[in-house]
Amino acid sequence: MVMPICQVCKKREATVFLTQIINGKKTDLMMCRQCAGEGYKIDLNTLISGLLGLDWENEGAGSATEISCDRCGMTVDEFNRTGKMGCSHCYDVFREPMKVLLKRIQGNTRHQGKIPDRYAAAHAAEMEVERLQQELKECIRVENYERAAVIRDRIRQLEAERGGR
Repeated sequence: MVMPICQVCKKREATVFLTQIINGKKTDLMMCRQCAGEGYKIDLNTLISGLLGLDWENEGAGSATEISCDRCGMTVDEFNRTGKMGCSHCYDVFREPMKVLLKRIQGNTRHQGKIPDRYAAAHAAEMEVERLQQELKECIRVENYERAAVIRDRIRQLEAERGGR
């Protein structure tokens, strides 16, 4: 049996096999271990988008391609191609498209896994404060100021107990 040759260096035996399907077009790449380890980069964002069938333009209201960072000029299309942000401000600009992606990949946008025992109490207090803040907003919205005052005081108490963080 003849072993395939690396398609990158064309010298060594291919031991790594990569199959990409982009827009319905299948591409096979055979590489040796050395070429595969020396920087053949798989565009993770494109890989995930392809696996999940994501279509950024059709997510949410309006076209995602219209969004761009006002500091570096990065667009959602560029982010989709490279899987990288252009600057720190991009995280704020692309928050909603990233939430859509995270929700589809992980099923949620918040970590809900196990927490080490030593952090469990602090985490529970933090989650309670977040829940109370949402409840406080709702009470203010419906003008239930008596309940809002009670919630405000409870939030202050929890924050004082955890050192004001």
